[in-house]
Amino acid sequence: MDITISVEKETNCSVVHVSGKIDATTSDDLEDSLMELLDQGEENILLDLEGTHYLSSAGLRVLVAITKQVYDSGHFGICNASDNVYEIIEMAGFNVFMNIYDDLATAKEQISED
Repeated sequence: MDITISVEKETNCSVVHVSGKIDATTSDDLEDSLMELLDQGEENILLDLEGTHYLSSAGLRVLVAITKQVYDSGHFGICNASDNVYEIIEMAGFNVFMNIYDDLATAKEQISED
């Protein structure tokens, strides 16, 4: 199964909806979409993983790269991660430095407060 990526521009952030598998064959597409938003000047990005059921080390690399890009200037958050995907993030220890939210509403609320 391939990956489906759609971007929804909102007032104070861009929401990137991803469904499918984020692995070695699809992670470049995700990274390109996220980097394009940063190149356009977007500082706040939420990654909605509601439809994502698998995240490989290549996908984790993308998450780290984007987290580093926005560290000083914006906000990068992940929401709606399945138990399986969250477990992968947690096993890698990335939950310590990444903004992870249960749902999109909570994530948007947090960006509004920052």
